[in-house]
Formats: sequence, structure tokens, C-alpha cells
Amino acid sequence: MKSLIFSLLIISNAFAVSIKDYPYYNYDVFFTNPDCKEYFYDEPVQSFNGEELISKPKNVYCKRADAKKNELREDSPHYQLKKLISSNDINKISMAYLSFSNSDIIETLCETTIKKNNVKFNLIVDKGSKKDSSKLKKINYLKNCKPAKKYYDAGIANEPEIFFRGQVSGLGYAHNKIIFATYKSLSDKVTIVFSSANMSSGTTLHHENWHFLTTSLNSYLAQGHQCILEGMKNHAKSIRANQRLGRERKTAIENFKAYINLCREQIETKEEDDIKLFIVPSDGKKAMNNIVSSIGKAKKISVAVHRFTHPDLKDALQKAGKNKNQDVRFVADDDIFWAGEVNRVSSNYIQCSPTRNPQARPVIGANMCNEYFNVQSLIYKGVEVKYMQTNQNLFLLHHNKYIIFDFEKEQDAVHCGAGNFTQAAFSKNFENYYYITIPEIVEEFKQQYDHVWNDLATKQQDMPKKMVMP
Repeated sequence: MKSLIFSLLIISNAFAVSIKDYPYYNYDVFFTNPDCKEYFYDEPVQSFNGEELISKPKNVYCKRADAKKNELREDSPHYQLKKLISSNDINKISMAYLSFSNSDIIETLCETTIKKNNVKFNLIVDKGSKKDSSKLKKINYLKNCKPAKKYYDAGIANEPEIFFRGQVSGLGYAHNKIIFATYKSLSDKVTIVFSSANMSSGTTLHHENWHFLTTSLNSYLAQGHQCILEGMKNHAKSIRANQRLGRERKTAIENFKAYINLCREQIETKEEDDIKLFIVPSDGKKAMNNIVSSIGKAKKISVAVHRFTHPDLKDALQKAGKNKNQDVRFVADDDIFWAGEVNRVSSNYIQCSPTRNPQARPVIGANMCNEYFNVQSLIYKGVEVKYMQTNQNLFLLHHNKYIIFDFEKEQDAVHCGAGNFTQAAFSKNFENYYYITIPEIVEEFKQQYDHVWNDLATKQQDMPKKMVMP
């Protein structure tokens, strides 16, 4: 009997697929970890525990002046992005982002990627950028960038394409963060870049994670990303637009889901076991169920958030916090903390409603007051919580959104990707999530989390009593 079980295990493992099995495999994770000077208060600020604070935590609180040196660091995502998009071996680059406003990256794309190297370039960006004159100006600059004259003379010029998507017919934000770069020298080679970050200060001054994964176009992971990009470009239109194209009168969200399901069914390659792709809005419930299930099984859970409103995640973390056999740590941007604390009207009462509190500020940065109470509910259940004291004035953020799972009986894992822990991010936004069990990648996340927890983040009792910016 034991021999039979052992044989079945061997057969099962023989059919396991790893992303490492494909040619060209290389996987690097870069955490922004901004190098920022120490910024001092104009006068000391008292913390909740009575300590006198003279400055914000170094390398947590940043200003725009810190950006340049972080652009030049070889271990920064910004440096690695420029290295990729400047390569003269790149044949085509497709990108999808909520926000696309990084001037240095845009300049490099125009001058090197498009003008000099004549790379086929297309960008999918959220429709909301049309309403932001500053962002739209930068996107139009890129749209109007043209290859060098010699490519026109030879009849091979590749002009950039820009697509505005999302916020239509049931779809929320086009919130993906994807780069898909193919090569001239090896037609089946691709580098996929995915991240928690937008193409903004997210390359340098936000606290983010960036993944650079090179693999074969034959992998399920690569083909899944091709489905996302094609689906966003050509299968996410309004009912009226579908009618003009002679298509079935589906809403944009119905159209996208149907296309994604069909596209993935046509992938002949088996999905990799060590990196799972979740495509939202198609896979939102499946992705959240996977998170909740993993929390229930893990002996240790380490959470990093920017937004925190999803009730299923809150409930799962509360349950784990109460369990004496589980260890739960939670790091959030301090905008969540201040979204509650700035509305404190007495020592035991916070009122965030402007109708009841004329001085109320129900939103700090992108965070809402209810997120403060969500975090407090975790603390009440036994979860350890710390905050990253970032720069609210400049909208520089702890923008990470990932969870590390330490298991007893299976491979440790990381959930990460583009989306926040909100209901919209698991139901109607365009999002790309990943569940990764590659040991060395999980270990890098563990080391990074320990660095954040031990060296950068602040306990609630050590936070300043007033929201004062240096």
C-alpha cells in the first residue's frame, strides 16, 4: 500500500508544472525601499505614549527632492524599468496602468523606445486620465511621439497606440499594472512586469513591490497576460460600442468576462503550479476565497495594505487574530490611522460625518474613516498593527498590498498584485493578482516584511498625537 501511494505521488509530481520549466526563466523582485533624508519637525511633537518626537522616520517619509537619487540606484524599480524599455532587443511593449505620469519614464519611452529603437508600443490607461489635464498632457506627449525619419523612409515606422479603458458599462477603474515586452532576437521570449505600483512616484518614492519575470510565450502565465491585454483593448466596450461593431449587446463587464473565459479555455498549456494568475473582474471571488482559505490554514500571516475595506478579508483576519495558534501582523499606510484620528472629538469618541462634526475630514489621502475602524477591530481581536508614516501632503504612500502565508503542511505563499483590498478591486475593476509559491520569491517577501516591521513601521502608541508634516 505504501509503495502504491509513493508511486502515485511520483506520478502526480511528474505532471506538476513550474514557471521555472520554461526557457529564459528569470525572476527578480524589486522593492522601492526609497532612500530619503530624515525630515525634522519645526518643533517637537508628542507621541501617544508621551515620547517627544523630533522627526519623521527616515526612509519612510519622503519628498520629491529624494526622487532623483532613487532613480539612479541600480536596485530601484525605476532603474530596472529604464534598462528594460531602453533595450535595443525589445520588439514590442504593451503596458496597462491606472495612472501613467512618470516624466522620466515617459521621456525614455519617447526618445529611446519609440524614436530610436522603433519599438511597437501601446498603452492602456484608465479613462479617468482624460479628466486630469496634467496626466493627459503627458499621455498625449507619448501618443504624439514618432519614430525617427529613417523608419518612415523604410516604410517600417511603428507609431504608438493609446487606449483609454474602464469606468464604463459595469466596469470600474482600469487598475492593472502590467508591462509585456517581447524580443527581436528570440521570438518566444517575454518579460512580464507586474507590481503594486502605478507608473508614477511608484517607481521611486512610494513603498511598493515590482516583479520582473522573464519566461517563454508558451507559458500559461504569458498567454494569460495576453488575454488580459487583448480583452482590455477589444472586449471591454459599452453596449452601444458593441452594437456599432456588430457584436452582441453585452455590457462591458459581461463582454470582458466572456472573452477572458474563452481566451483561457483556448490556452493549451497547463497553468503553472507555483504562480497562479487571477484576472479581475472574472476571478475576483475566486481570488478572495483563496486568500480567506489561506488565512485559515496559515500559522503566520503578514499583511501589507494601502486600502482596507473588504469585509471578507477583515472577518478572516479577525478570526485569525483570535486564534492563539496563529500569528498575525498588519502594516498599513498611516493615512488610515489619520482618517480616524483627525476626527476625534473627545478621548473616546470619533465622529467622521460632516453633518455631525463640521470639522470632520472623512478622507485622508485615498483612505476613508471606516478603514480606521476596520483596523481597530483587528487590534481588538489580537492582531499586531503598525503604520508607515508617509507624506500625506504629497500623496506619497505605503502602496503595497500583499499577504505572506506561512504554512505548516504546504509551501509558503504570497498573494500580491495590482489591486487593493477593497470590494471593487475584487468585483468590477480591471486587476491582476498572483498567488506565488516559488520559495525564493516568498523568502524575499519575508525578508522585506521583517525590514518594514522592524526598521520602518511605527506602533500605534508611538504615533504622533497630531498630524503634522515636516
